[in-house]
Amino acid sequence: MTATERARQIASGLIAKRYIHRKQLRDMFLDEELMAEVERNLATVGLELATHIYAEYVSVKVVNVFSDDKGGYRASNTGLSRGALALLTIIWAKIILPKRQMQIERRTPEDNGQDSLWQQRRPIPVEENMVTLDDKALLADFAAKFGGKTLFYRYLAELARAEFIVRREGKIYEGPLLDVVVDYGVVAQRIINGALGEMLGFNDESSEEIEE
Repeated sequence: MTATERARQIASGLIAKRYIHRKQLRDMFLDEELMAEVERNLATVGLELATHIYAEYVSVKVVNVFSDDKGGYRASNTGLSRGALALLTIIWAKIILPKRQMQIERRTPEDNGQDSLWQQRRPIPVEENMVTLDDKALLADFAAKFGGKTLFYRYLAELARAEFIVRREGKIYEGPLLDVVVDYGVVAQRIINGALGEMLGFNDESSEEIEE
């Protein structure tokens, strides 16, 4: 297979499957010309690679996580409602931010702070489920902001269908798209600057959705 054929295979696979495990794309990360060819192929249909060193998966994205010119969400051909987008931001902040800090410090949830002198020699931890959430705890904290239990779980189901999260036995786990489609550099800074609080005011303009 030529480099051109391989680039087309990767690009078409990403568009069709929406994400591919990093291990299956080792050749792309080792060959700058191949990666450039993949990026050119994606650019012809308005897409770009969504990946970074800490992520297990590679995906594609259209625009950044917050909105398009219609006020909606578009990434990997997936549309989310405004409520689901707000919930996505909360879950991202609660899972990815602490996970990223652990990865930067080369530690796992089981580490107790020992052997700190050797941390920089450890491989970057990428195992699944480094951080998990209890959906009932999340409901208790934020249900009122989302118009009640029914709407909260509707938005949660929306995120699960879009493969941002995985729900299992009352727990919320990171889905394959959570850490690649959301732009860490943009979103983390907005959260630090208080944008999360502004987003959580979305129901102020949609009181008709709020349950009695």
